[in-house]
Amino acid sequence: MVAVEKEPNKVDIGDLPGATYFIADGTQAGLPTGAVVHQDCVATYLEKIPPGEKPVVVYVARELQVLRSLNPIINRKDRVETILDSGSQIVCMALREALKLGLTWDPDIRLRMESANQQVNESVGLARNVPFTFAEGFTVYLQVHIFDKPAYTVLLGRPFDTLTESTIQNLPDGSAIITIRDPNTGRRTALPTIERGKMPKGGGAVEGEQKF
Repeated sequence: MVAVEKEPNKVDIGDLPGATYFIADGTQAGLPTGAVVHQDCVATYLEKIPPGEKPVVVYVARELQVLRSLNPIINRKDRVETILDSGSQIVCMALREALKLGLTWDPDIRLRMESANQQVNESVGLARNVPFTFAEGFTVYLQVHIFDKPAYTVLLGRPFDTLTESTIQNLPDGSAIITIRDPNTGRRTALPTIERGKMPKGGGAVEGEQKF
């Protein structure tokens, strides 16, 4: 991860507390009981700022160097190529895909992504509680930062790894299998990852899915 020079009016996202999650108990609007819900570190930081105090700008420095992806159903609408990147502290999505999936977002929760050549891309907002279905009966609700024209469609960062306790097994032929765990039920599911840019066409169940 590229270091971002510290200034009085900005903070590196790596200095914020890590993402957490909770299990919905039926009192949260729009969430089914038992839903596994990711809590975004940027939103948590901004929501805790006292009234009248100006928040500093949150930066995330990124260089995308990932080759594997999954194809979950997002927002119960369509399968989308979703890049796995454990080096990122957030979950991100391209604006064009957010519009296609019918997402809404909070325009007041923004951060800036700074590349190695100092170019800055500011997010347009945070889409809350977006359902990602990775297998039958395995749905998690993620907080997704929306960016205009990023280098990916959807990026799954470290919050996904933490929430699902994911592990990756690299196979001799160059392929890889990711195993994820539902923190609510304890059930584990193994999924084949896909080489970036080669997502299979069409819907249906994920080929090769194994449940434990």
